[in-house]
Amino acid sequence: MKISVIIPTHNRSDALQLTLERLAAQNFDSEWEVIVANNNSTDDTDKVVRAWQQKFPVPLRLVQEKTPGAGAARNTGARIAAGEYLIFIDNDILTEPDFIQRHLHALEQNPNSWIMGQIVNLPEQENSVFGKYRKTLFPVLPIDESIRETNAITGQTVSMPREHFIQLNGFDEKFTFCGEDQEFAMRARKQLKAKTLLAPGILVLHNDWAGWTFRDFCLRQRIYARSEFFFWKKYSDEHPRQQLVRENLPVNWREDSLKLMVRKQLKQLLGGDVSQNLLVRLCLLIEQSPFPRSVLWRLYKLTLAGAINRGFREGRESVLAKAQSHNDRSEL
Repeated sequence: MKISVIIPTHNRSDALQLTLERLAAQNFDSEWEVIVANNNSTDDTDKVVRAWQQKFPVPLRLVQEKTPGAGAARNTGARIAAGEYLIFIDNDILTEPDFIQRHLHALEQNPNSWIMGQIVNLPEQENSVFGKYRKTLFPVLPIDESIRETNAITGQTVSMPREHFIQLNGFDEKFTFCGEDQEFAMRARKQLKAKTLLAPGILVLHNDWAGWTFRDFCLRQRIYARSEFFFWKKYSDEHPRQQLVRENLPVNWREDSLKLMVRKQLKQLLGGDVSQNLLVRLCLLIEQSPFPRSVLWRLYKLTLAGAINRGFREGRESVLAKAQSHNDRSEL
């Protein structure tokens, strides 16, 4: 078998329905399969997959994974995969009919490489004022641009030789919020000398739950930031976002400059519940006003900085609490 497509999912049966519908329309002649890894869903995910199993054009398998996190779900799916190559996509990714063929072509043309496709927002999500701002954060590359090397990687649409997955023993399941894909790619580059490549022509749409409102987007950035402290503790100076870590750690009265201390205190203030609610409401109000967009863009950035700081602090507290619990048990 040439290709196994692995989809981790948690309580997004509506999105998964559309993802499977688009995958079913692939133009691909070689043997392939799809594996859905249900990660503790409480909705009708299993029912949706079983309905598709009756009509899907290739084998569609359903597996269960109890350990929380996309990394654990991806590992469970990949360990039963039969494909020579693995393609990981999320449950809210909408593919084009040549999606698999383009991944396979790029993999075969670039040995010892991982291939990441280009992700774009749903067009209807870009019509709002917030949608226009969000588009500036993730500029779209021309689809005819050549494949290029990149250190940025996402499990939303990435492919690799299955042998790489086996050699690296999969994703680190300690990353329960996010970051497991970037960490996995770091190990591939370091241990296997693999290249991580961006293929702009492999275009997918992101049916993103956090793409409709600024409040949801802040929540998602907060959730993502919860993994940053653990990532930094594991890799120290090799962590890819050193500035983010430096600006969100607690104030170090001996080493931090006055400017950095002020920035940290401001971010902590912006990340409080009251501040976040007020800032989001203010953003919504200004969206309906004639204020210059530059003012709103700045307010978006400040609000997001607070949300990220809140998530970073929550992740740090979780790591320290687990370490303390481990120490307490060791002393028993």
